[in-house]
Amino acid sequence: MIRQPVTKSPMFGIGLALLGALIITPDTLLIRLSGLEGWPLTAWRGLLIGGGMLLGWMILSGRQMGADLRQIPTMPFLVIMLANGGNTMCFNFAVVETSIIVVLTALATVPVLAALLSFVILGEATTRRTWQAIGMTMAGVLIVIFNGEGAVAAPDGSVFLGGFLGVMTAFCIAVVFVVTRRYPQTPVLLAVSLGTLGTGFIGFGGTTLDEMMAGTLWAVLVMCLLVMPLAWCLLSLAPRYTAPTNVSLLMLLEMVLGPFWVWLGTGERPSPMMLVGAAIVLLTLASYIIATARAEARLRAEDEPET
Repeated sequence: MIRQPVTKSPMFGIGLALLGALIITPDTLLIRLSGLEGWPLTAWRGLLIGGGMLLGWMILSGRQMGADLRQIPTMPFLVIMLANGGNTMCFNFAVVETSIIVVLTALATVPVLAALLSFVILGEATTRRTWQAIGMTMAGVLIVIFNGEGAVAAPDGSVFLGGFLGVMTAFCIAVVFVVTRRYPQTPVLLAVSLGTLGTGFIGFGGTTLDEMMAGTLWAVLVMCLLVMPLAWCLLSLAPRYTAPTNVSLLMLLEMVLGPFWVWLGTGERPSPMMLVGAAIVLLTLASYIIATARAEARLRAEDEPET
């Protein structure tokens, strides 16, 4: 357990997480403003974001670089790399397929999917609270998806395909979290950067330079070189100074503010029933995360006299 440095205010970590969560919320708006379809969008985001993360790993790894590289052929490394590549691909195509709120509502299910995978892969006990949260969040997601046709100014693709890709995005992220927890020695930054970079090369193979340059270049550059790297840097640092629960709660801001920015920028807005489904997911996840954190705190308090 990494302890909070004594020189930092208790609010420092929350401030980092809040800033990171706020910075990432316009990402989906920038995707809309870029005007790109799935393959050119994947090429730009994969090459620039993946390349930036790989550069960050090279700077931060130092003498650990050789040891990190030797882990590339290992199963945990490959699973994390492929899962992150799947997350990136599914998210890019989901966003251009359907309404933003469909994708972000599905994406918000990561905490409960991670708990379910921990039960399946790690054999960790799954509480009744977790099963209830899984049921409620999936019900909310289905409400959003089945009412997705009522969204105004949204892409005219398949709502069901977009919703499925959104759930697959959440599933892939949950896989990364669970495997990282099971194998903490795995160089996650290297695996994630290679997975993201790989999708960039795949996307580049599925598009042309003309299609890539047809988008709004400033939106692409702000999204790939500023918003995503800065947000993930802050969100990665935040757990060093505050509980991961606080970071998880603040990341739910993307589910609330992401569709709001898209509505302001493009006029895309969900139907009332889609908002109901999204509210069910949001409230369920917030309650689940808070209740889980309190239960873990009680367990730690009970164990303290014994240590």
